[in-house]
Amino acid sequence: MNAAREDEEAGVLIMLGITVFGLLFANLSGFAHVWAAADILPLQATPPGPLDSLAWWLGQTFASWTFNILLIVLFGSALALRVQTDAPGGLGWLCLLGVGLAYLFWYGELLTVIALAGMIARPMQALRPATRWMTLAALIGGTFLIVLAGAGITALLPDTMGIADLLGLDAARIAAIDSAHQSGFFAHLPTNMATALQFHLIEIFFLGGGVLGLILLGMELVERGFWGGRGPVMGLVLTAAGALGIGLPLTGWSALHSLAGGFVPSQVWQGMVAHAVGAPLVAYGYAALVVLAIRFRIAETLQLFLIRAGHVWLSLHVGQIILLTLLFSGVPGLALFGQVSPAGLFALGLLLAIGQGGAVWAIDRWLRAGPVEWLLDSLTARHVTRLRRS
Repeated sequence: MNAAREDEEAGVLIMLGITVFGLLFANLSGFAHVWAAADILPLQATPPGPLDSLAWWLGQTFASWTFNILLIVLFGSALALRVQTDAPGGLGWLCLLGVGLAYLFWYGELLTVIALAGMIARPMQALRPATRWMTLAALIGGTFLIVLAGAGITALLPDTMGIADLLGLDAARIAAIDSAHQSGFFAHLPTNMATALQFHLIEIFFLGGGVLGLILLGMELVERGFWGGRGPVMGLVLTAAGALGIGLPLTGWSALHSLAGGFVPSQVWQGMVAHAVGAPLVAYGYAALVVLAIRFRIAETLQLFLIRAGHVWLSLHVGQIILLTLLFSGVPGLALFGQVSPAGLFALGLLLAIGQGGAVWAIDRWLRAGPVEWLLDSLTARHVTRLRRS
């Protein structure tokens, strides 16, 4: 592997390491409350206190949607690197893993849809560059218009109904979901399976084009050496400043607007539009800052740790899903679902991030690869290798 390829792979791994920690905070409310609570604060805390509002605002401003976008783009970049080294992809096994996680543990997993999109994206690498760029732009732009249309519909809805009621989450329904989760792992499965099916249908038929477009974008970034920092430094500095200077105010304003408007339907659409515009900009801004840090060798010790985390990102992400499911809907049930406020979730996220850092250290010390990566590679190659270091 030449130096440019090594730099590119290091950049992808570092950003994957950051993303898997970001996803921990971005997804916490999805495990702890009903599915819509991540974006509707009153479903998490009624009435929310100042610390709850601050914790929710921080999550919406800096993490919500942003790390999901980054994961999809980085998956495309990692896939491109594997294609160029003729390594087996294992996308079929990854898709099956995602299905199992979605229906048995958590409806919000992304592995299924990105694996399916990856199957389509790999042969599209044979297209001419101009065709690939037009295709990804059309896919991402079309999905963005779908999101805007969905946001626009809420503007036509009456404020006499709360946004939660319009989503079929009235007080009785929420109480039933909370009770099922608090009763234990098996009691919550029917609700989780039904929600997972709905999410998969939405992700594939309405958002699938955008996922495919983002994966293709990740592949193109590898082709142009973005993650290795081969672009002009001043260009990275200016675009990072512009993206974060526009994106963060938009996502921050979106959350403040929802809080100030009481989450009524006629007001929510403006915040949704602002967030839909801001989140991709924030995602790019994060990526550009990381590339600059790699370029100037800033915090190299931290970069080495993040490379280790990037190598085992899939094991960490799967571990998050299983652990958080058991934590909030365990066997026989820890009775935490629907009980933890946004401020409490933020504190819990910090503790879990420390534990996840310990898991990275332990895997690097004792194992040759992450357990999930090892399993998928073994299934794909039909050859079981030694997992533990000798």
